[in-house]
Amino acid sequence: MITLKDYQTRVLDSLREYFQLVAKTGEPAAAFRTVTARTFQQPMPYVPVSVAGLESGMPYVCLRVPTGGGKTLLACHAAGLATRDFKHAERSVVLWLVPSNTILNQTADALRDPRHPYRRALELACGTVEVMTIDEALRLSRAAVDGATVVIVATIQAFRVEDTTGRKVYEQNGAFAEHLLNVPADRLAGLLPGADGKPKPSLVNMLRLRRPIVIVDEAHNARSELSFATLGNVMPACIVEFTATPARKGPAPSNVLHHVSAAELKAANMVKLPLRVVTRHPSQRDQLLAEAITLRADLEKLAVAEAQATGEYVRPILLIQAERVDACEPLRERLVRDFGLVKEQVRISVGSLDELPGAEEIKSAKEPAVRVIITVQKLREGWDCPFAYVLCSLKETRSATAIEQIVGRILRLPQARAKRHPDLNCAYALSISDSLPEVLNELREALESNGFTAAEAERIILPVPQGVLPLGLQPKTVTLAPSEIDEVVAQVQVAALVGKVKMDVAKGEITVLVPLDDEETQKLTSCVSSPEAKAKITAAVEMVRESEKAFGGSGLTRIPSPYELQLDFVVPLLCVREDGAFYEFESTFLLEHPWRLSAKDASLSEGYNPLARPTGKAGKLDVGAKGEVLAEVVKEDAPGGDFVATLHQQVIALGSTGDWPLEFLVAWLDRNIDHQDIPVGESAEFLRKVVRGLMAKFEITDTGVLALDRFRLRDEVVACIQKHRDGERMTAFQALLLPESSLAVSETFTLNFKTMGYEPGWVYEGGFQFKKHYFGPKPGELREKKADGKLAEEFQCAQFLDNLPSVKFWARNLSRKASSFRLQTSKDWFYPDFVCQLNDGRVLVVEYKGAHLWADAEEKRAVGGVWASRSGGRCVFVMPTEGDFSTIEKAIAG
Repeated sequence: MITLKDYQTRVLDSLREYFQLVAKTGEPAAAFRTVTARTFQQPMPYVPVSVAGLESGMPYVCLRVPTGGGKTLLACHAAGLATRDFKHAERSVVLWLVPSNTILNQTADALRDPRHPYRRALELACGTVEVMTIDEALRLSRAAVDGATVVIVATIQAFRVEDTTGRKVYEQNGAFAEHLLNVPADRLAGLLPGADGKPKPSLVNMLRLRRPIVIVDEAHNARSELSFATLGNVMPACIVEFTATPARKGPAPSNVLHHVSAAELKAANMVKLPLRVVTRHPSQRDQLLAEAITLRADLEKLAVAEAQATGEYVRPILLIQAERVDACEPLRERLVRDFGLVKEQVRISVGSLDELPGAEEIKSAKEPAVRVIITVQKLREGWDCPFAYVLCSLKETRSATAIEQIVGRILRLPQARAKRHPDLNCAYALSISDSLPEVLNELREALESNGFTAAEAERIILPVPQGVLPLGLQPKTVTLAPSEIDEVVAQVQVAALVGKVKMDVAKGEITVLVPLDDEETQKLTSCVSSPEAKAKITAAVEMVRESEKAFGGSGLTRIPSPYELQLDFVVPLLCVREDGAFYEFESTFLLEHPWRLSAKDASLSEGYNPLARPTGKAGKLDVGAKGEVLAEVVKEDAPGGDFVATLHQQVIALGSTGDWPLEFLVAWLDRNIDHQDIPVGESAEFLRKVVRGLMAKFEITDTGVLALDRFRLRDEVVACIQKHRDGERMTAFQALLLPESSLAVSETFTLNFKTMGYEPGWVYEGGFQFKKHYFGPKPGELREKKADGKLAEEFQCAQFLDNLPSVKFWARNLSRKASSFRLQTSKDWFYPDFVCQLNDGRVLVVEYKGAHLWADAEEKRAVGGVWASRSGGRCVFVMPTEGDFSTIEKAIAG
């Protein structure tokens, strides 16, 4: 089983919250705005599907995950969330759409394999699972659909009538006659009729009856109006799209519910970043090829050392983009003849000649193992190999599609595990070109096509100065003979450059951190004696300047950020002292005291009535003059009749209640409610009280009636248990706030931003130039303006801190990130907006609260105050409101 990364958990949390809200309210747009208000700090517009055959009330959301982010694993879990939290069903039919037959076979094989992590994730999320292709689904029995979640892996083309397979989907098929037995009367009008006017036994009608969950896995060709209309033929319950490149226009623009950033992938060790770039003039083609071969060999030496230290086998692979197809075999011969490579270790992948090794062969250490792959336009679709580290392009003119596809191949990090040597955590691109900015822009566009934003590319791509790529050194470092550096002059000039340059005279290393102007460049070159050394430094400075300009920066000199200077930024944490030891104060300390759920009131909310189940559309049946069955759909007058209510009604009607004794229902509720902090005996007794109470209140004699509504009942019970849990936690929380409690602040339990990965989902895009932000001028997840166009109050607070003389530097503290500063409240973690290092050494934490939220922030003020009061004067906490930032100055003054 693959353990989910933190960012993957956040993605699924967003999707779960969305599905639960839609199931409760029946309003996809409102639920979307609620969730995106948290993930993007402002509600995003929701565009309902406006394509024939699809109802506007059908939820359609997109999860934007870049290449290497684990979209398929997330999709496995999403199928379970859609089934349980949205459809309120035990099992579903899932239509899993992929872009091509190659990906179809690869996906189906993985989901079928009981040993594959994807299959295990699917079973964990959905229970018993059957996986099949369209051809296999044409023989699908009703027993299979009734007994398991059925996942049908297909391409969108398979549902087009003009396609051979598509015709079979719609054709009459006796295998589906049993699926149409005892169909609820109100469903008949929604099924496609045959020549006799009755519902036709066919695969498409089975799908329409079961209201499938549609997973769109990078199926770009499923976005056209024709394709969406085709999806309308199967009457989906919802559509969830997983892609690196959401659609911005068209009949169904992607409603991006959650976006995973490059920083999050890097922090989770999913991708090799940064991408280091070397360019050579076309006249230096042989030199570039030699450097690529040497680089791969050097990386393999590091990989051998890694294996000896950790036991992990990695064999770095070089991908070479040849000029044309007929140049591939001569290039291989030359690699063998002139560069000493073993022919069996060099494979070609072009057109009909596809020598790409399979997944198992790639992992094998058995020689002759593949080390070089030559291609021209692209590699085989679906071929992913984390061992690919180096891309060497010998083509002067490259298509955007080819380069973006090949770049995507070198981004995945083997085993999603950070390597001990930093050079094994990077990817490398070497290219023939006489224009570095052109190559950088080309790679930036390629990265955008792999799901990264343009702003992220600035931090992803690092150009390397001319010369052989020096492994182990920063890309902006120049290495000289130590004797060439005048140590006395260097001391003076480096100090004058105020942190823009680092110099290690003993090693002969000069590192340029930020762009320098002409005067600063002269100061730096004055530290060395020879013209060659001066030229190297000048080239490095020019490289840094051009790199920033290529990504929209000014290229002008600036002060390096405190993070670039690797300054400590230590923040003490709030702890619990137990037996002389310190532990971070978190939620487990709030439920350490014994409490009995079984003794609590088991009454559910007043608004819950298990007999008043969701209502929506109903069917009307009649017999025509010729004896034919006439069916139509009518709208009920009952309140709440809508897409979601209709869906839930249909799920209930298709579900078989069977025999549900009280203990069966109690056991089902117990399995489907997360209560790790409550013993099973306690939870079971409480659930019995809930069921008995409902049966008495509504005069229900058969627990099967409650079983019909078990998903809504589950949600009501979860809310009831949480209310009792919150009460117990509040009691414990208030006790810990008392002066004599065990809460403490220790110098030994701290967070240092210098050693933490900063992983914003997005960065500030406004025009203000922040000068003191710890991680540079672009704070993470900070909006300059609100939806109404007015300046956001948090942005104004950030401006105030940036201009405050007593603040040395500050950081935008990111919500829900493991690398952020946090404080525990009675219900959840609290992530303050800003953390500041003051000039006098103290730490200032600021949480801004609008006037409308002030009253609800009492716990946050209380725990922030305790953190500050128990720090021995080292920490300050303040919560300004209504635009009055003078309270910050008053708090600092004491």
